[in-house]
Amino acid sequence: MIKVFEDFNFTRVGQMQSLLESHGIRTFIRNEYGSSVVGELPFVEVIPQLYVLEEKDAAKAIELLNLDLPAEDSGEQWVCPECGVDVEGNFSRCWKCGVNRRD
Repeated sequence: MIKVFEDFNFTRVGQMQSLLESHGIRTFIRNEYGSSVVGELPFVEVIPQLYVLEEKDAAKAIELLNLDLPAEDSGEQWVCPECGVDVEGNFSRCWKCGVNRRD
């Protein structure tokens, strides 16, 4: 198993799991129920983590995750060159048609 993603927000980890599994990549979430022991264990020990089960899938999983994660501080809202919809500036891919932002 190879860890490819972690986030304190379990919902976000679940979204990333769904993304990978929709592309045929088998996954596992560690610390799925870790929030129930926060306070008894250090919070960094119970952060939800997403793993891919097959080493051969790790590179593809990381590529997919990077496409889906919002870009940091990328600025202003932009218009998708493919479908013309407005997209928030922190996203690098169109939410409607999936086309990458062209800078």
